[in-house]
Amino acid sequence: MNATSTQFVILAGILGSGKTSLLEALLDLGGGASTAVIVNEVGAINIDGAVLSESARGMTMATLSNGCVCCSLTNDLVTTVEALVALREEAGQQPLERIVLECSGLSRPGAVIRSLEQLARLRFRLHIVATYDCSRPPLDRDFDDACAQLTAAQTVVLTKIDLVSPDRRAQARSVVAGINPMARIVDESTASIRAREAFAEVDTSLPPQIVHSEPTQVSETLLHPRVRVFRARFTQRPNWEDVLDWLENIAGMTGDRLLRMKAIVAGPPGSDRVLLQSVGTTFAAPRRLATTAFDDLAAVFIVRDCAMVELQQVEGALGVTWTALQR
Repeated sequence: MNATSTQFVILAGILGSGKTSLLEALLDLGGGASTAVIVNEVGAINIDGAVLSESARGMTMATLSNGCVCCSLTNDLVTTVEALVALREEAGQQPLERIVLECSGLSRPGAVIRSLEQLARLRFRLHIVATYDCSRPPLDRDFDDACAQLTAAQTVVLTKIDLVSPDRRAQARSVVAGINPMARIVDESTASIRAREAFAEVDTSLPPQIVHSEPTQVSETLLHPRVRVFRARFTQRPNWEDVLDWLENIAGMTGDRLLRMKAIVAGPPGSDRVLLQSVGTTFAAPRRLATTAFDDLAAVFIVRDCAMVELQQVEGALGVTWTALQR
């Protein structure tokens, strides 16, 4: 089956951050018949699944209970997705427009992505969305899980903005921009628009943007004491194999301290620019870009508990200048 048109969304966020409400708003927009939702509940009672079933409107729903999808339920996830795809095929229907995996509050996207490698043949378009509860800042509650979720996301959705002051809302935007400058931030008061923007396609090769209905100027991002963003700019055109070796060395040195990486480099001889990305130490397949669109060859790293000097000391046959992107 050709499932190239199916978007696979990893919806992450700590417990109570508004993931289920965001999904309900998406279903209210219509199109439930072309959407499948997989709900991962750690507990035996699938509360989120029960809530979503009330708004299903033709949606296909599956549940994964009694475990976290990024560790104990890897095989269950793969089997469930394969079953959803097979059911559409057997019914003679078009591929699903979207499959949404609503993760438990404990799940980390990097581990989920590794489990999805078994489904590479389906060629899903992967999109990672994380929710940020403005009323209870997640980095203050569960730093390790929240940090992994927010830095992995291509889109971060601010939730419960009606419960906070304009200053707190602006501060939340600034915190997200500070720890993940590569993310598209959705700051929208209307639930339907928030859901539409949250699940919209994102071109990961383009600069990030903020989508919101009530703009507030923020002079600078807020630094988190444990999260840093660094850019490595290549001083000369690097050799493709040297780049791969260098990135492997950095991943090996940082381990689970590497939260996210994005690099635009010159590809193998005769090829165009290539986009390289990772969530944690899980690397995506290289993506070819138009040569003329990206003249600057560089890599951006989001790390935790890691100083720039440690990255500078990583061995590699490359000329690199390092810069801290946060102020």
